[in-house]
Amino acid sequence: MPNFDRYNDGSRNPPRLQVQHSLWSLLKLPMNAPEEWTLQEKCRRVKQAGFAGIECWLGEDEEKAHKEALDAEGLRLTLGHHPFSLDDVKKTVAQAVRLKADFVFAQPLHPYVPLAEAVPFLREARKIAHDQGVTFFVETHRNNIPESLNQALELVERMPEVRFTGDFSHFVVIGEFYGWQDEGAIERMMPILERTSHLHGRISNGEAVQVDVADGTGDTAQFFVRIWAAAMRAWKRDAGPGDVFPFASELGPPRYALTLPDGREFSDRWAQSLVMKRLAEQAWDQA
Repeated sequence: MPNFDRYNDGSRNPPRLQVQHSLWSLLKLPMNAPEEWTLQEKCRRVKQAGFAGIECWLGEDEEKAHKEALDAEGLRLTLGHHPFSLDDVKKTVAQAVRLKADFVFAQPLHPYVPLAEAVPFLREARKIAHDQGVTFFVETHRNNIPESLNQALELVERMPEVRFTGDFSHFVVIGEFYGWQDEGAIERMMPILERTSHLHGRISNGEAVQVDVADGTGDTAQFFVRIWAAAMRAWKRDAGPGDVFPFASELGPPRYALTLPDGREFSDRWAQSLVMKRLAEQAWDQA
């Protein structure tokens, strides 16, 4: 029987990290340029930089062009969506089957839905995906279930089988964590980290959800390396042949990205994506 707690590529390869890139993060690149890279150029650069795939949110009218562009560079596909109904889930799962996506992650509902209602929805969403052979993760993200550390911990209590796409920049900015030892942030997050099978690479300093971390050697970036390594370490404990831990660099364009008053970005998100990739590899080595 398939194990849908993690993505498995069906091979006999040892458990491994797979670093991907978000398509959303490629919007408005190159930085402050008069013309944006074409889809084909984006895919080419992602491949040349050593990323294995691209995460996409696709409408049906976008499927053909994006699938062709990814296939031309040998890039894998992951699908995200924001389901408010089970029909939304069915639509994205069908798309994943049609496009041969590796797995699906969801930003479900909105954060004011009572967990007593959200849990049956999430259980049925997982079943819909699993019945079609698709792995399904729930993203930790503001403005959906779960949007905060406390909400995620309660979700784990009610639904221990849940598996997460961990974007912990949201928890860090909501909790105003700075990575100080006496905060006990990682210890508080462990029930979630132990159920994390996919990570998004964005770093918060506790005040802004997305910051430039320069070369990644500073305290803020290394705090996130410790968070990611804790999740990866827990994942590795039960990992087997063919299991893959996906990590996606996900640095959003403005308004996620901070800008100057005239709207220009002052952080090169493409350069920072390469830093995210290196930090993911550092976390994997430490796990």
